[in-house]
Amino acid sequence: MENFFTHSYRIGGMSCSCCVSAVKLKLSSVLGVTSVQVNQEKKEAEITSSKEIDTDTLRSAFKNTYYTISELSPKSTSIF
Repeated sequence: MENFFTHSYRIGGMSCSCCVSAVKLKLSSVLGVTSVQVNQEKKEAEITSSKEIDTDTLRSAFKNTYYTISELSPKSTSIF
């Protein structure tokens, strides 16, 4: 059984589809992240990872950008 962790985050600073692509690229570059879904209207991102990743680690992916990130609600799931 392999565990995956899914967390939802509020993303600040997104205003267009280019921002969505940039946020997705930045978050996907974090070690352990397996998928990223970004919703521009809600200004949210859902991240699935193979290990627990703290918000500060994700925040560091936005270093030198105008984007901000804060956790909404953590939930852990197991995928068989």
